Amino acid sequence: MASKTEAKEVARIPMSLHVEQSAVIEYPLEKVWELVRPCDFKFIPTVVGVEDLDKKESADGRVGAMRKILYKCGTEQTIKVMELSDLQHSVTYDIIFSKPAVKFTSAIYTIKLQRVSETNSTFMSWSTDFSNDAEEAVVMDSKFKKLEAFKSLRAFMSDSRKILLYRHLSEPTRYPHPDKPAEKSEAVGEGKPELD
Repeated sequence: MASKTEAKEVARIPMSLHVEQSAVIEYPLEKVWELVRPCDFKFIPTVVGVEDLDKKESADGRVGAMRKILYKCGTEQTIKVMELSDLQHSVTYDIIFSKPAVKFTSAIYTIKLQRVSETNSTFMSWSTDFSNDAEEAVVMDSKFKKLEAFKSLRAFMSDSRKILLYRHLSEPTRYPHPDKPAEKSEAVGEGKPELD
C-alpha cells in the first residue's frame, strides 16, 4: 500500500482528465453544424450575449477567432477557436479568460459531429480534457452541462422561428459607406412607375 507521501507525489504527475458525452440529434448534420460551427452557443438558454473580439470580417470562420460569452449568472468567458474543420465537422476551443476565474489550470473542449445515414440525423460528441488540478465537482458539472446542452440544442432546432432569427442575427449587417452614394437596385422600376 502506498504511503501518503507517495500518493502526493503521484498526484503531482501531470495528466489530464477526459470527459466525453454524446447524443444523437434528430436533425441533419448540416443544420446542426450551422449552429455549432460559430462557437457562440446561442442555442444554450443560459447564454445571454456573445461578443466577437476579433475585428476581422470572417472571424467565425477561422482558427484564432475569439468570443466573449456572457451567461445569465453573470459569468463572462472568452474562448479561442484552436481548430476548425468543415470536412470533419469538428471544432476545438479553449477558455482563455473567465470571470469569475475557473478552478483549474486548463481545459480543451472539442465538439465533433457525424452523420447518421440511416435516419439523416447527427451523432454529436462533446469532450473536455482538463488539467489534473480540476476537482471532481468541476468534472461532473461539465458532464451535466453537456447533457443539458444537447437538450437545449434539440429544443432550439425544433423551434423554426429561433432558427430564422439565428440566421438573421448571424448575418453581417451591411451599412452604406458615408462617402459613397447608395446604389439603386436593378429590381426597382422594371418598367413600373415608382410610388412617391
